[in-house]
Formats: sequence, C-alpha cells, structure tokens
Amino acid sequence: MRTLHTAPLLRLTHDNEPPPGRATSGDDALPGRATSGDDALPGWAVLVDGDRIEAVGPTGELTQAYPMVRVRRWPGTLGPALVHDGPLPPAPSPRERVHALLRSGVGAVLAAHLTDPAVRAAAARNDVAVLDAVRPPALVVGGRADLAVFADDGRCLATVVAGRLVHRRA
Repeated sequence: MRTLHTAPLLRLTHDNEPPPGRATSGDDALPGRATSGDDALPGWAVLVDGDRIEAVGPTGELTQAYPMVRVRRWPGTLGPALVHDGPLPPAPSPRERVHALLRSGVGAVLAAHLTDPAVRAAAARNDVAVLDAVRPPALVVGGRADLAVFADDGRCLATVVAGRLVHRRA
C-alpha cells in the first residue's frame, strides 16, 4: 500500500545540504532547487511503497500522479529518521528501551550498542535498522522508508520505520 507523507517543510538530510536535483522516481527529473542556511523544502512529500521510498517531490505533483494514495499530513518538519550512536536509554524492558528510541525519531542504531540479545530481538521486531557504522540519514528514492516528523521545539511527533508508522505523539 502506498502512503504519501507530507508536512509544511521537508528536509532531505538533517544537515540542510542543498538537494543536487529533484529526487523522483522515473525519468521526470526537474532542475535542482537551491536551498541555503536553514531552508527546507516547503510543500514537498515522500511517497512510500512498502518499506521503500518510491518518490520525493512537490505534494501537488505526487497527489496528482497517485490520486488514490493514502495521505498522512503531519505538522512540523518531515525528514529522515535519526541514527542513534550511543547506549540505548535505560528502561524496565528491552521493548521499552527500543520504544524510547522510536519516540525520539530514531530509525537505526549501531550494532555495537545492541549486544544484549533481548534488546537486539526487540529492535528486530520493530524493524529498527542495525548499522555497523554511522551513516548520515537521508531521504533517497529507492532507499528504506525511515522518516521522522519534528515540531519546531524539537519534539518528535511521528516516526516511520521501514514504511510502518511506529510512533505518533497523541
């Protein structure tokens, strides 16, 4: 099932690098759009199919191209889920330790911090990516659909891991 995730602002990366060109599916690429400083892409969305990103582009274009798609409209800024590089937060159970990551917008964790088999199993059950090394999170067509939505004050409003909504702030 395809889902279109959209928010007032979209960041392709967390470090605000200007996108080299419009990231889309197929051969319909348009010239790049320069951003500077703290700019993000207003009115853009991410189309998710299963656990992969199928397209990234202006919301209007994607809803027109996919008229029957389910649309999730989020407040705040939509971007890639975070990579956690440190010990997992303490909690009474492995499931709660992993859920604490999901509540903070994390979609991946380093293998070095998942030495406890019970915690590793909890991460696997929630489709949290386990990485050998830190990689900068980015929204890439064809890449894994790990997304997070953040409010202006930095609170995580929603986390999508492998295309599945795993956290939504009430």
